[in-house]
Amino acid sequence: MSREDYGSGTIKERSPGRWLVTIELGCDPQTRQRQRRRFTVLGSRKDAHRARREALSQRDQGTLIPADRITLAEWLTTWLDRHLAEGHVSAKSHDRYRVIIQRHLIPALGRLKLQELRPDHIADMKARWLSGKRSTSPRALSGASVHKHLVVLRRALAEAARSRIITRSPADVVTAPSVKSRVERRALTEEEIRQLVSAARGGRWDMPIRFTLATGVRQGELLGLKWEDVDLDAGTVSIRRTLSYVGGELIFAPPKTDRSRRIIELSAATIHGLRQHRSEQSERRLMLGPAWQEHGLVFPSSVGTPWLSRAFYRGYRDVLGRSGTTDLDTINWHTLRHTAATQWLHHGVDIFSVSRRLGHASASFTMDVYAHLLRGQQRQAAEALDYLLA
Repeated sequence: MSREDYGSGTIKERSPGRWLVTIELGCDPQTRQRQRRRFTVLGSRKDAHRARREALSQRDQGTLIPADRITLAEWLTTWLDRHLAEGHVSAKSHDRYRVIIQRHLIPALGRLKLQELRPDHIADMKARWLSGKRSTSPRALSGASVHKHLVVLRRALAEAARSRIITRSPADVVTAPSVKSRVERRALTEEEIRQLVSAARGGRWDMPIRFTLATGVRQGELLGLKWEDVDLDAGTVSIRRTLSYVGGELIFAPPKTDRSRRIIELSAATIHGLRQHRSEQSERRLMLGPAWQEHGLVFPSSVGTPWLSRAFYRGYRDVLGRSGTTDLDTINWHTLRHTAATQWLHHGVDIFSVSRRLGHASASFTMDVYAHLLRGQQRQAAEALDYLLA
């Protein structure tokens, strides 16, 4: 092999549309043996050259490990960091994936070489999670939790297959555990809405509660909203960011989907409430003086800083307790968003408008969640042509 071949790697056609790419990694410092990374590319010669360039770039950056030496733990860590850097996951999702990887996947299978991982390893791990015996958890995990763990593992192994580190993902043939059907969420009744609004009136949770019931925004979207996103003359708010608590710190991040980035139209009552809220906030800013830390937030803490979600939620629970609402264990902040959507549908708003207002990924998802509220509309459809058919 010439020096040029040693530096640039080689491509050899094994059969039509099947190419063997070889990358030299130098000598092992202990054994003094030459190391190579070989992988097969399916496609055209152009595809093979592209894969070779990617592998050479990784080798030059020191991130290309010989395929037969990569452990699952090393790959999961590399995959997750790369996934975040390339913008495929939000910081909050990254933190959730990190917990799954560090607490469950690595302790269970991390020591295995990636190319040694077999479907029965994954199936055995799944069974131990569900039974709680010799598991990474002190108690049995629910089917939904195990399903989430397997989703993370499948995504990481699929990327390893695309990177030609393994020929096929062993997770593809392992079935996910059954997950209980979606539990119908609790929505507040009209009387409970009145009780809650009355209990919050005049306090710090007054406008956040009324604004959420009017718009259906998520808690992170509410706490990340800035006055620059609000156009009271046009009667709209633009959802451009969320506030999350990730890795022990508060971060602002864009919504994770294009549908979540949306413009919400406001009612006259909500516009009036926001004007009054802004006036009261200005008065508090003047009263506190240097103690106020301006961040331009519509719903900040008592000193203008981003509101810690736990402190915010704790205050909301206090308001709930004063409202006289029963079954408090079935109510959280998301209940307000669900209540808003339920009321819109009860008052005849079409499913597509509700979906856009909520920022759902699709109208079909909204239909899955709220289909039980549309049964009366089927009766209307059933009787629509009776005057012609009777």
